[in-house]
Amino acid sequence: MDKLMGWLGPEAGEKAFAQTEKEFIKFRILGKGPTTPLPPIWRLAKRMNKNRNLPTWYQQGDDCCSMGAAQVIDYLQVAQIVQNEEDIDFHSVFPPYTYGISRTAKDCGNGNIFGGGSTGAWTATACKNHGILFCDDEGVPKYSRSISVQWGNYGPPKQFEEIAKDNTVKSIARLTTVDELREALMNYHFCTIASSWGFSVSKKDGCKIYVKNGSWAHQMCFIAWQDEPFPAAFRLNSWGDSTGPSLQGEPLGGAWQPAESIKQELRTGVELYAYSLFNGFPAVDNSGLHGFV
Repeated sequence: MDKLMGWLGPEAGEKAFAQTEKEFIKFRILGKGPTTPLPPIWRLAKRMNKNRNLPTWYQQGDDCCSMGAAQVIDYLQVAQIVQNEEDIDFHSVFPPYTYGISRTAKDCGNGNIFGGGSTGAWTATACKNHGILFCDDEGVPKYSRSISVQWGNYGPPKQFEEIAKDNTVKSIARLTTVDELREALMNYHFCTIASSWGFSVSKKDGCKIYVKNGSWAHQMCFIAWQDEPFPAAFRLNSWGDSTGPSLQGEPLGGAWQPAESIKQELRTGVELYAYSLFNGFPAVDNSGLHGFV
């Protein structure tokens, strides 16, 4: 299991944030958003993807920070395509590019990381300043541990930097409270979270839930919020089908984390970032979405 960790920890995360703080905006929803949760993003993904969930990444090394960001950006694309009815194609993010940039670019890790891993702040800065490489871009290899390690140590090949540079995440904000997390997710702005908390899977009120268990130096992501039957955010891992079969149509490899648990986790030294593909964090246009099937 240790080989699937890769967050450098709270001290490194704080140093990285201090270094990159100018890259982030203050979180504020622009406009009046929904007051009750909209359909979870996987329902929109299924409409776009022939009634199938997006596949969950199975990381092979210590590139979890890039995996969390990749899955956030994949679901942001779904929101942009389906909710806004934009005529653009979906392209899955290639995590090793983000991993390599986060570790080697001068405005990120700058090649000064001993061993593997990265931070939430460097990963976010990589997405914002250096763009996104997609799995189906020309010449992109198949994902593997060896590619991730190579690009993490030496940076991605220069030709891929040219391809990726125009596909930037427009705005990223650091969050510090559950209320901010709820507001972000309610407006389809998805979030990476890196912490030292480990989890096991249980059940509550017909939902799979994460229960604190042990320690992981690990980054995952939040992609949905619910108020009922209990307040919680859906936390998606990057270990493939690691949480058992779907109970509510949700993607494999994730579970709901109750709000009270998140509040406790946020007191322990956490990197929590909300991503937006738009300028700032606009309120979602929720007309018709409550009846979405």
